Amino acid sequence: MSYYEYRQAGAVAPPPLKDKLRLYHVDMNPYGHRVLLILEAKRAKYEVYRLDPLRLPDWFRAKNPRLKIPVLEIPTEYGDKYLYESVVICDYLDEKYPRGPLHANDPYVKAQDRLLIERFNELIKGSLECFDTNFAFGSEQILQTLDIFEKELATRGSNYFGGDRPGMLDYMIWPWVERLYLLRCFNERKFDEKKSLFPNFADWGDQMQLDDVVKKHSNSPSEYFDYYKNARAHSMGYYL
Repeated sequence: MSYYEYRQAGAVAPPPLKDKLRLYHVDMNPYGHRVLLILEAKRAKYEVYRLDPLRLPDWFRAKNPRLKIPVLEIPTEYGDKYLYESVVICDYLDEKYPRGPLHANDPYVKAQDRLLIERFNELIKGSLECFDTNFAFGSEQILQTLDIFEKELATRGSNYFGGDRPGMLDYMIWPWVERLYLLRCFNERKFDEKKSLFPNFADWGDQMQLDDVVKKHSNSPSEYFDYYKNARAHSMGYYL
């Protein structure tokens, strides 16, 4: 089972790790959300150390001069080590905890999933533009990317991209899809009209919301909507 110990960053660095991982995370940050999903899916023992992106302590800056967030701290016999970049962290976790692998066994399918994760970056870009402009721009980019994933699900003929259960690709894209549901708060009729264009993807989203791992770290559309109305908090949450 996972171990949670939430703290607020202070002037003194946390103690060295012993038998668990530590995730440095900013609330509502979707990249950290990715890592939380994989930590939960792998049943890793970990704690979450919350950071205020506007007041990063000196000890964190010293450990992480590039100021990348999230950061995974790993205990080793040579001292604690650090990993950056959400995809790199998640791949590490899938290898470190081999039980219930999240990547496909077939190297070609795994490579295809990698390409789709990269393709999803375009949806991330579109969603950023959409949120930053009070949802006036960026929606076409989102729809074009969703169409690719809609067709991919149809081709695979499964409930999830990972087959009969969520895999790495499912969890890697979910944080942004979960946030897209906030658009229903802005215009429910328009959201439902667009959703009907992607029946496979819509069903996938419904199934993902029922997943125990997803439910552990979910927020409601109204919570996201309130958060993203603050443009400064939004940009800090994404770009760190």
